[in-house]
Amino acid sequence: MLDLWSPALGRYLASAPDPELARVSLARVAEHADARAALARPGALSAAVRLLGFSTAAADLLVAHPQEASALADVAARPRPELDAELAGDIQRLGLSDGLRRFRRRSMLRVAARDLSSAPFEEIVAEITAVAEACLTAATGSVAHEGLAVVALGKLGGAELNYASDVDVVFVHEGSGPERQEAAEHTSAALVRSLAEPTAEGIAFRVDATLRPGGARGALSWSLDAMRGYYETQAATWERQALIKARPVAGDPELGSAFVDTVAPFVFPEVLPESTIDEVRRVKVRLEEYVRAAGKADVEVKRGRGGIRDVEFAVQLLQIVHGRRDERLREPNTLRALEVLAVEGYVGRDDAAAFGRAYRFLRTLEHRLQIVRDLQTHELPGDPSARTVLARSLGMRDEEELLVEFERQTGLVREVHERLFYRPLLESFAGPSTPRPGRDREATVELLAALGFDAPAVAYKAFARLVDPSTHLGKVLAHVFPVMVPALALASEPDAALVRLERVVAATAGDGTLADALANDTRMAVRLAHVVAASSFATDLLAAAPARMLALQERPQVDDPQAALVSVAARYAARELDPNETGAALAAIADRVVADAVDASEPDLPFAVIGLGKLGAQELNFASDLDLVFVYEGEGPDEVRRGADLAERVLVGIRAAGWEPDADLRPEGRSGPIAKSFAAYLEYWERYAETWEFQSLLRSRFVAGDEGLGRRFCSFASDFAYPDYLPVERVGEIRRMRERVERERVRPPEASRFHFKLGYGSLADVQFAVELSLMRFGGRHPEIRTHRTLDAIERLARLRLIEDGAALALSEAFVFLSDVKDALEVDRRVHAEAIPAAPQEQLALARRLGFEEYPRQTLLEEYRRITRRARRAMERVFYEEEG
Repeated sequence: MLDLWSPALGRYLASAPDPELARVSLARVAEHADARAALARPGALSAAVRLLGFSTAAADLLVAHPQEASALADVAARPRPELDAELAGDIQRLGLSDGLRRFRRRSMLRVAARDLSSAPFEEIVAEITAVAEACLTAATGSVAHEGLAVVALGKLGGAELNYASDVDVVFVHEGSGPERQEAAEHTSAALVRSLAEPTAEGIAFRVDATLRPGGARGALSWSLDAMRGYYETQAATWERQALIKARPVAGDPELGSAFVDTVAPFVFPEVLPESTIDEVRRVKVRLEEYVRAAGKADVEVKRGRGGIRDVEFAVQLLQIVHGRRDERLREPNTLRALEVLAVEGYVGRDDAAAFGRAYRFLRTLEHRLQIVRDLQTHELPGDPSARTVLARSLGMRDEEELLVEFERQTGLVREVHERLFYRPLLESFAGPSTPRPGRDREATVELLAALGFDAPAVAYKAFARLVDPSTHLGKVLAHVFPVMVPALALASEPDAALVRLERVVAATAGDGTLADALANDTRMAVRLAHVVAASSFATDLLAAAPARMLALQERPQVDDPQAALVSVAARYAARELDPNETGAALAAIADRVVADAVDASEPDLPFAVIGLGKLGAQELNFASDLDLVFVYEGEGPDEVRRGADLAERVLVGIRAAGWEPDADLRPEGRSGPIAKSFAAYLEYWERYAETWEFQSLLRSRFVAGDEGLGRRFCSFASDFAYPDYLPVERVGEIRRMRERVERERVRPPEASRFHFKLGYGSLADVQFAVELSLMRFGGRHPEIRTHRTLDAIERLARLRLIEDGAALALSEAFVFLSDVKDALEVDRRVHAEAIPAAPQEQLALARRLGFEEYPRQTLLEEYRRITRRARRAMERVFYEEEG
């Protein structure tokens, strides 16, 4: 018999979630001889103490029905035939109503006892689901005959039921007509009552049939034809979303399966409107707002921030989008669907694993909340002592550990949810269901030909290799195919772009990290397609070190300057960066390269690197040289030698990093010392500098080295660059310099019209016009001083120092011509100064710039228009009267 004072019992009590509750509840239960006898059986006492030390609902059941304590002697999982046989015995002994309820309560007692012993989550929900299905089957068999199917939705449909879940169902009947409708509704209502009507034994399950067409106001049962008509023409997005979980569980199995097959085309339509994705997101936002308004966002396990719904909605949205092409995703169970998403490359495996672990934790926590009183609740208790008991039921020490883990898991869920649910370009998968590349040869070849591939059959073979389903990366690429193909097809040479993509993919050598990163970040796949389509040099960098692909992610952490360069090339090619932003991004990389070279040279005296030209202005193009000058502090011979040595080492370091430095803008040019002291610069500017050298100082910017020295250099350089008054002689020099540059450096002269660097209406026209205006007015108006061209034009126009029309023309030319230069240089990172002469190259340039209709002709017309306006604007600025 049970000894309530045994040392073993003391040990059991100490390990219970709430030892005092366990002692009191056990004493209550043990008052009955049947219970004492049952609890004395091997294994029963330890299970009972764990359960009674947590669940008052379990104690109430055992006090009311002491004989049920025998269920705790064997809490192992029951297969469905055993459950059916056990239920049949209960119904025979107690009648349908009480038999269903007693069976459900005893079964939940066993499952909860096993759950508190850390049984796997999947095993727990599978048995709870099996218990519900057994009850539905028995009830249906008792009240219905033929021609009625019970189809599960929600957690029952997903075979992932909670202890206190409603069972979501819809009823489908055969036949039509008023009599058949009335009979089906009568039978369905009787079935609901048999399970959900309260009696002395409580209820078996709450049956929720409101997900049916028309909701609570609609007919309780619908014919198959009526169901088809409703879901085809009237159902809202959320109603179709609910059908992802549809699964026949009772009644006529053929009819139930016919319903699932009938509604599948409406859940996973051939053509998916973008509005469907928006509507799923809006529904989720509305749920969040409801919980937030109730002040429960941080304590609601189900609908709160980072809760269970975050996992379910993210998984279901991806099922809706991708399940049209991939029937393996039409899986009602959340965890199994998540596994398919990961295995087939729709979601990164690390993200899926983390999502799955968090989902199991949150669902287990939800189970614990419901075990206590057998009530449908999803909120963490506010009482600290109750939280400690909850924590102990999960194997944790106390409330603090529980809250820390809850915050960690919900934070992780929210992070992954936002990455998947709001994944960039998800809408790109809407529209018609496209063929899976490499799977449907004829359709894919047809598509590739239509997209502009010159050799579609060859391209098909390349795609087939890329999306090889025997590799994880192949599965991922097959999934992102719809968002990558447009970028490849719009390349100047689509077939060559595909070859470059294959090079990069081959270089990954099965790197699972990169495959998962592509699966998690659709934007990364799009950028990869754009960069291989536009850039040979970036392709080479990726093939040499495939890990650089991670720099293409939405929020990359880039430490490698070469990877950063790939990232800028990709974002430029994808038109995410405009030319001004591209110049700034390239300058940021160059700054870092210079800083690394300075650090590697280990300066032993105050030493700074100053950027001039496009580096100073932060307006680099892909093949730009880095215009630099070097300054140090000190006047002795030793400092001169050390300064020059440092400068030479910095130049070597910059070249080693793949950039070309140019120190020719220093005093005296190539014939002068490579580095000068600060005092020597001041003397040179005072006594020897020419107008063009002051003009170059407009763009001086500290880049690396001793910051104090660098800032002082730029401050004094600004004083010389912006005189209080610009003499007419210097204005004339600047004008003559512009004319001489165009006359002497553009050969032959007739090429000037398409020489976008130095020719007619070129970047040089913009630069000289802006710099002349800055030198004219910057002394009297310090607020216009800036080293960036567009900023300078805007400031000059704001103060009415240049006309609005001229400002607009100069700005437009600067942006457009910088874009032309970038588009030419992004391919091989080779200097480009003029529009190529060959028509085919002009066509390629036009396509790279985004011209689609009559691209070559449109490009040339636009070029002529913009440069003509820029030349006129430059002339108005150059030859206006002094202000």
